[in-house]
Amino acid sequence: MLRYIAKRLLFAIPTIFGVFVVVFFVIRLIPGDPAVTMLGPKATDAQIAVYRAAHGLNDSLALQFSIALKSFIKGDLGSSLSLYRPVSQVILERFPRTAELAFFGIIIGFILAVFLGVIAAIFRGKWPDITLISFSTLGMSLPTFYVGLWVLYIFALKLKIIPVISSMDNNISYWKSLLGPLLTIAIGETALLLRITRSSMLEILNEDFIRTARAKGLREMVVLFKHALGNSLIPIVTVTGYSLATAFGGAIVLETVFARQGIGKLLIDAITVRDYPLVQGTTIVIAILMILVNIITDVIYGYVDPRIRIMNDE
Repeated sequence: MLRYIAKRLLFAIPTIFGVFVVVFFVIRLIPGDPAVTMLGPKATDAQIAVYRAAHGLNDSLALQFSIALKSFIKGDLGSSLSLYRPVSQVILERFPRTAELAFFGIIIGFILAVFLGVIAAIFRGKWPDITLISFSTLGMSLPTFYVGLWVLYIFALKLKIIPVISSMDNNISYWKSLLGPLLTIAIGETALLLRITRSSMLEILNEDFIRTARAKGLREMVVLFKHALGNSLIPIVTVTGYSLATAFGGAIVLETVFARQGIGKLLIDAITVRDYPLVQGTTIVIAILMILVNIITDVIYGYVDPRIRIMNDE
């Protein structure tokens, strides 16, 4: 397994390099001059020229790329043009807010989805199944920002349980500020994973070993949650890993809706002010997180199904 992990990490290097190259050139194709954006419309030509020279914006694109690449290889993501601080330091400050949102949201969604998916499979074709599938279809069809706006409308404006903009009120408790975006992620994750769990469970419940387990007199809860669910986990883990990986990228929308100061909101703000190093550094960090989550998901496969672990070790 260690050899497999090392191989995956080695293969991830070209992907990260590709992200670096693409982001470096694409961000510079966006119309607008960082110097004008940072200094404002009242800045003189002399001030703009000084700013561009100080930050190497007058250098050729090839020279800027070589300098950025050398710094990146050394582990230096550069300095933010708007915050005047090292990019890595800014990202480390914002990362915990995004990480807690992604992990807690996916965990809550996973627990709810597995429980409700098993119920839907048990009552196949009956009203609990129809109700849950309808919820799943609705939840999967609604965009994240739309669900987030409804969460704000119901829980912030109507019920006044959560703040509209938690970052502007220091008196708001930690969990209240986290409830809105967590609920939004959990709804989407539950809707998607519920359908996967139901389909996987229905397939396993028709297998011969399930009938054998029931014929031996095992309790129905043991049959459902140990034998059936245990053999249904591969697609469930796959979708959960994918959801966790995309949650870091999806935080861009969610953190904008809830004005949450995470790396998603940081990326949007950096693009707005044409902060090249900050956009590049944040995008690379998100890409690395997605790669690591995918590798961890593959490792979990080996513990869910020992046959996969044997294949990986070969």
